[in-house]
Amino acid sequence: MSKDRKANFVVILLFLGVIIAFAYSYNASVTTTVTNTAYNDKASLQVYNNEIIEKLSNTKSTDEWSDIIEQYRDIVIVIEDGSNNIITRTKDRDWTALDVKVRTAFEYHNKAYMIVSSVYLLRNYAADSKELVKFVFAEFLIGISALCLLIFIIYTMMLRPYRTFYQLIGEYERGKTLSKHRLRGYIGKVYDRFVSLTHNLEHQQKNQQRIIASISHDIKTPLTSILGYAERVKNGNISEKRKLEYLDTIYEKALEIQELVDEFDEYLGYNMTKQVSTEKVSIPEIVRALESEYGAELEINGISFSVVNNAPKAFVKIDIMKMRRVVGNIIGNSVKHMRTDNKKIVVTISCDREKVYCNIADSGEGVEEEKLEIIFEPLYTSDEGRKVAGLGLSICREIVESHGGSIYAKRSGLGGLEVCIELQRVK
Repeated sequence: MSKDRKANFVVILLFLGVIIAFAYSYNASVTTTVTNTAYNDKASLQVYNNEIIEKLSNTKSTDEWSDIIEQYRDIVIVIEDGSNNIITRTKDRDWTALDVKVRTAFEYHNKAYMIVSSVYLLRNYAADSKELVKFVFAEFLIGISALCLLIFIIYTMMLRPYRTFYQLIGEYERGKTLSKHRLRGYIGKVYDRFVSLTHNLEHQQKNQQRIIASISHDIKTPLTSILGYAERVKNGNISEKRKLEYLDTIYEKALEIQELVDEFDEYLGYNMTKQVSTEKVSIPEIVRALESEYGAELEINGISFSVVNNAPKAFVKIDIMKMRRVVGNIIGNSVKHMRTDNKKIVVTISCDREKVYCNIADSGEGVEEEKLEIIFEPLYTSDEGRKVAGLGLSICREIVESHGGSIYAKRSGLGGLEVCIELQRVK
């Protein structure tokens, strides 16, 4: 079934629903009116019965009862004895199925009698058929007008926006770029969310295409060298010394490719699996782990490493293995860009009532001020010879944000780069 047919089917169902609701409401109204009328009639008839019994009690014989009940021309009155034999009754009208009846027992000269009074329930309704037809026709016109208005409102507020939404999605499928604020109301909010989602998907797709293209370019360069040197070695017209040099070069180029592929594979892995398994860890535990893991290793490489703990009583909830990867990527990046003789890396941990701050500063060559905001992008590199680098810092951002934190960079007081991590503090 097409969308238009479904929309028409929905409108027809709404139309039938309104008619049924109108009929039910009208029936309920009539029922309520008739019920109230019957209740009032019974109360009035009981008053009449009491009044008539008082008059009958003052008569000398039952022969006078006919004259008394004939005084009440608007109601039907029947008087019966204890054996249900009719003593007297009013003339000119009989009981009907729509009469409201009230029975009242009384005694006369030590004998039991029953007075039954009744009135026609629908006596106050219009008896003229033409007036009744006019009334029903007027009610029908009112109902149709209300129904048309309801259908117009439903179509304007619900069906037409959804149809427009469907058409805009068709335009997007044909390659047209969508823009926000094309629809109003709640469906407009849904549409804007859809547009944001498409823009994000397009951005990610373009980003992935650029990364793949860049990696292809980066692999081709060392691969070309490997093929060239391998071909020379294969020909065998070179000295043993030159052959060893070529093999060393081939090995170095292969390591470059391996490093690039491993880095890209790690980046994809963290983007596909962003779930973290956190546990509560104290800052002193983190400090001891940092000093144990990096202190001796960096000292061997001539790099001074220190950790300043200004949050000895603070706790955080982290995935230890993934956060180790964050610190490892940042420190590894700092080591690669050390160009001075006075090599330093300082980790400073501090906190306030809500957050814990971990700043990793180095004395390396640093990054230009205008590039500090883009170093966490997967395509950024300070090495003009490579198109794809900085995937390690991009992975750091993915991990920190999966912890509900944030990461950014600034100029270090040591002369290089300072990477700042903010995490929620656990009370």
